[in-house]
Amino acid sequence: MPYKPHEHQLKLHQSKAKVKWNQTGRRGGKTRSALEEDLAVIEELSQEYVVFPNDPDNRMNAEEARLVPAIHVWTVAPTKAQMYQVWNEMQAFIPEHLVSKTNPYRDNKLGGGRGSGFKEDALHVWLVFRDSNGRWLRGKDGKPRPRPVVFWELKSADNPESLQSVGLDFLHITEAQEIAEIGWNKLRPTLSSPGRAGRALVEGIPPVSPGHWFARNFKRAKEKPSSRRESFSWTAFDNPLLTEEQKEEIRDDKETMMEDDWNRLYMAIQPEGVGAFFRKVDKAAIATQLLRPKPNDEYVAGLDLGRSNDATVLIIKNRRTRESVYATELLKTDWTIQMEVVRTEARRWNLKQIVMDSTGLGGQFARDIMYNEMLAEGIPVIAFNFTPVSKYHDLFLPYRVALEHEQVTFPVDWTKLSTQLMDISHKETANRGHVFTTISGKHDDWVDAEVLALHGCDPVEYAQKARTKKSFKGAEPLRPLNTMRRRRKGSFFKGVREERYAEVLDEVDVVINGEPVKM
Repeated sequence: MPYKPHEHQLKLHQSKAKVKWNQTGRRGGKTRSALEEDLAVIEELSQEYVVFPNDPDNRMNAEEARLVPAIHVWTVAPTKAQMYQVWNEMQAFIPEHLVSKTNPYRDNKLGGGRGSGFKEDALHVWLVFRDSNGRWLRGKDGKPRPRPVVFWELKSADNPESLQSVGLDFLHITEAQEIAEIGWNKLRPTLSSPGRAGRALVEGIPPVSPGHWFARNFKRAKEKPSSRRESFSWTAFDNPLLTEEQKEEIRDDKETMMEDDWNRLYMAIQPEGVGAFFRKVDKAAIATQLLRPKPNDEYVAGLDLGRSNDATVLIIKNRRTRESVYATELLKTDWTIQMEVVRTEARRWNLKQIVMDSTGLGGQFARDIMYNEMLAEGIPVIAFNFTPVSKYHDLFLPYRVALEHEQVTFPVDWTKLSTQLMDISHKETANRGHVFTTISGKHDDWVDAEVLALHGCDPVEYAQKARTKKSFKGAEPLRPLNTMRRRRKGSFFKGVREERYAEVLDEVDVVINGEPVKM
């Protein structure tokens, strides 16, 4: 059947954006439009000269630029099974006379026909711009094409490490919602190679989580379109090839599916996240990060201490406005260095309170030492013990309420925090317990630090509890030490700190506000 693009597909093809992001509902004609986009871009690139950024006026053909192959294309699918689906589409729709039976760079016998042109064992195909009679096709200007040969490979993202970085003229990613972010991080550099066009089409349905890399990039392209990026989206019902019977089948699915799933699969609507625990996250990401405290403002902090490979995160909030203003992330850092950073920030911001995750206190050496040392130095630390009950009622639920009432904010460029917040999934057990997980399986250290900081932002209620009660729900009270005991502890920890600091000075990796710092 001849390809007749509908309105939305036509907009995709007409766009000149370097990277196109497409979220389309199932049965919307996404795969066919992607293949036609592949062929159209290949045709366009075949007529373009090679231009290097440092010498834009010197246009060369592929041979002069020594680019082998002249045009290099990848199609990447999540699994080998999905890769073969694309492979079958390619064999059905690529014009036969363009398919070379052999490697054009090894054999000059460039005959047409399918034959062995499609290498089933390696899933790649060579294309040459010859007509059905074997004559070389010329460009629109009547001259020989400067890029006459195409090498098109299919790759699977099930093993991201196998996606070796090469220079690509065109990258097509299909079913992007099923590809892990590590796969995208491997693929992204392929679009930045000198002499290569570096164009891409990334398509799929909306991911389950809005924190998925595909969802984030699609949203960015939608909100800030440019010559670099543009987004496209349509529903299953926008496909004119669907019969009324098929459309009715899709409508019937709505009666047996979760509404969010149906909207995502067929209407290309991005859900807020599985469990949908934290909402209106985007509306909270409006603040501006500060480098120093404002006069007359009071600040509190949340401190999530990392375990093994987890990061330690310190987030500072304005006590009155509930605005997060500063964050420090420490990766693979010795506890002595962590203590130095916390001590420095506590003094610089004159913190009125640090709410610290105390889970594991009493059994973990570093955490015990840090907590006790902060007490000995008079740093106003509160130890909060994470339990399913305290985490839900005292931390996550109040933060959710604050988000929905737009009573909490954080800097717009804190993408780690917003991504992790949208990644949180909540389930209630049969005995009314609460289980929190991340959809992606990644860390939630920024979330823990943020909710701990908010816990310290009610100055009246929180201060009263700390003064009048020996203990309160989810937290341990401050235990002031007598003067002599404090001096002895301070002296002891100073000696330990200096000794351990010298040992790890050359190997620490500290990241402050997203920037690595060598200490």
